Amino acid sequence: MFSSVFAQAPREITNVSSFVEEEYDPISSLLDSLVTINNVVRYNQLEANCFDPSAIIPGEIPQFSTEVYEQRMAAIHSPIPLSYNSHVKGFIDMYAVKKRGLTQRVMGLSNLYFPIFEEALDREGLPLEFKYLSIVESALNPIAVSRVGATGIWQFMYNTGLQYNLKVNSYTDERRDPIKSTHAACQYFKDMYNIYGDWLLVIAAYNCGAGNVNKAIKRSGGKTNFWDIMNYLPNETKNYVPAFIAITYVMEHAREHNLYPVSPAYSYFEVDTVIVNQPINFKTLAATLDLPVDVISYLNPIYKRGLIPDVGGNYVLRLPTNKMAIYMLSQESIYAASLPAARPVMNSYKNRASQVDEEGDEVATYDTQTKRVKKTHTVRRGESLGRIASKYDMTVAQVKKMNKLRSNSVRSGPRFTVYNWVKTKVPVNAVSNDELTAKKEDTHKADTVQKTEAEEQTEALNDSQKVTHETAEVKNSPKPAFKYYIVQPGDTLWNIAKRYEGLTVEMIKDINNLSNTNIKPGTKLKVLVNG
Repeated sequence: MFSSVFAQAPREITNVSSFVEEEYDPISSLLDSLVTINNVVRYNQLEANCFDPSAIIPGEIPQFSTEVYEQRMAAIHSPIPLSYNSHVKGFIDMYAVKKRGLTQRVMGLSNLYFPIFEEALDREGLPLEFKYLSIVESALNPIAVSRVGATGIWQFMYNTGLQYNLKVNSYTDERRDPIKSTHAACQYFKDMYNIYGDWLLVIAAYNCGAGNVNKAIKRSGGKTNFWDIMNYLPNETKNYVPAFIAITYVMEHAREHNLYPVSPAYSYFEVDTVIVNQPINFKTLAATLDLPVDVISYLNPIYKRGLIPDVGGNYVLRLPTNKMAIYMLSQESIYAASLPAARPVMNSYKNRASQVDEEGDEVATYDTQTKRVKKTHTVRRGESLGRIASKYDMTVAQVKKMNKLRSNSVRSGPRFTVYNWVKTKVPVNAVSNDELTAKKEDTHKADTVQKTEAEEQTEALNDSQKVTHETAEVKNSPKPAFKYYIVQPGDTLWNIAKRYEGLTVEMIKDINNLSNTNIKPGTKLKVLVNG
């Protein structure tokens, strides 16, 4: 709705540079998030069909008198009392002058979200102007996060979201779902109106909570008008309600201020939904549909890790309508390509390789095996039980149980039994026939002791016979080969370890009895090599 006052009232021309930015505030910061978050920016750049900004004379912004602002504000028919004053005027300047480019981007995004908001607000019997509150909250950025952790278009805190049935887990966050979070916001508005019976107080409570509004009412002597209790509210809330009134005015009278929407690639009517009950990786989906990943992520902000998880239940996938047919035809291949690669679950990892002679003939084939074995650690001065456990990728409880310790205190000197990784190289074609026969006869025994890493560690801690078996196994394994390395200027333990397959910084420290990672050029270090 645009007023005809524009044609009647004289306008002032003001240069944008004459305005000085205000101090940092959350409302302005969330509006700025449209620039700093890449997927939102890129979303707005894709095939944008927007008003040509060159039609506006550079540096000229229309301004109007107080009387004109008051007339236009009064012409907005809403059950929410919209007043014009200096507080509101400051935010009109922010939206219509200082950050007008971002306001035009928000106007474009409103074509995607406002139909959702209007449907929910109308169904719940709430003022439709509440849709503009989402701009103050998040600038229509569905993945916006405030400094205190409020998330999504409607900026729900974690506990408040749970109270209104917005579920959050490692893979999904329903506070970022435009539809579900809008339903939750509507319920909050209704709950607060049942308490206060005043829409401006409802808006104030949405920002700072009912507790702070109640305190402000009490401190004001029982007054229930927002402008009367304004000075008793938190600073952010003092700006929050005027900002809502200002953006309501600007959105209703955008054309008079030469504001035109920068349209996104898709509007509400150009996006469709489909139910998904299997995992989908957004990178796989993007490659199949020839669509940028960040557009898929933006249309589906509920998913936090760039994928639809495989944790049971049905999930909603939102896609452009012009990509829906391709998706339906490629659905099975997308599912198949999205499945994670199988991971090894054994604690022995083998890398088979071969050696060749000068003529290129294969002369030996071997397996590289990494096993976790028992070893002895001598406690050094200053070492704690936690540091020792961390060094060998164990827990304090495991070290204590393995060594029958009753407390966490240790002193230098004693030797503890711990576990460590040892990598060895076993020639495959060098095994004798007798050894092969013995291996075949003992295959069923080997199968019975193959377990996951977690199972093997647990049994090793509780079963002394298992420990004895592993110790014997190590004794029968080929001994690892060592060589000496002279430390060069600029060397670190990390880049030395990277030069030798399977070698780690902790292994170098352990082999050379180093208490820290400090090394000097010229130092001779003993390192474990595979050949």
